[in-house]
Amino acid sequence: MDTDPRPSGGVPRLVLVLHAHQPTGNVEEVFRDAHDACYSPIVSIVERHPSIRMALHFSGPLLEWMEARRPETIARVRDLASRGQVEIVGGGWQEPMLSSIPPRDALGQLRMMRYECARLFGAMPQGMWLAERAWAPDLPSVIREAGYGWTLLDDTHLRFAGILDDEICGWWVTERWGKALAVLPIARSLRYAIPFKEPAETVRIVSSRPGSTWTYGDDAEKFGLWPGTREWVWEKGWLERFMSEVSAAQDSGTLRTEHPSRIIEDEPPARASAGETPPARAGG
Repeated sequence: MDTDPRPSGGVPRLVLVLHAHQPTGNVEEVFRDAHDACYSPIVSIVERHPSIRMALHFSGPLLEWMEARRPETIARVRDLASRGQVEIVGGGWQEPMLSSIPPRDALGQLRMMRYECARLFGAMPQGMWLAERAWAPDLPSVIREAGYGWTLLDDTHLRFAGILDDEICGWWVTERWGKALAVLPIARSLRYAIPFKEPAETVRIVSSRPGSTWTYGDDAEKFGLWPGTREWVWEKGWLERFMSEVSAAQDSGTLRTEHPSRIIEDEPPARASAGETPPARAGG
């Protein structure tokens, strides 16, 4: 049976995921500048565009700093999550490359992030951000054991696995030792377009394939901390224009933003092979 979630018609869906991270040991002024020049303005933009659904991930060291120095930002994100606009994304608490540490340590990192997100944001994450998007075949087992149902990977990983589509959309299933994990492929074309091309170009890419689901996941630091982006994203208003463009497209019915977990609930996996079953939604 063909389970490819890319029918010939229908409104294309856009999954937006931003990952914010500052490592343990960074100096105070780096945390402060990153928060004040990037992370807090992003939250403000999201607040101004309530029709846009997206997902946010903050690493453990950054959350520790924010709780001590900028608790108001945590409260604002908690409010966005409580009203259903933002999905909270988990991961390893200290942002470790999970494939490089023992499974027991990886499990502890993943579980700690889930429970801390529940404490800080009132939401137990269903999916996780994979540090450096560094993959290993054994990861589905430990990720599922920690309570997560999905993660994101660059679409390059799927190309190396033999998926040769020009654009890899939808979501896919991988497994290890009977533990199935959903994978949302991050579209390379969107990573190159956001925030470097005009907002209308990103909307055009997504709208080019009716019925498809496109995933964008990347570093929040691209929005003001990368060289040259502070002027482009904030002073010249790229992010505000992008959110307005996406809002207008939603109003006109030419695309829809959606949370990652909702996509996995509502759509079948792409080309699931015999014997594969979509992972159940992670429990609390």
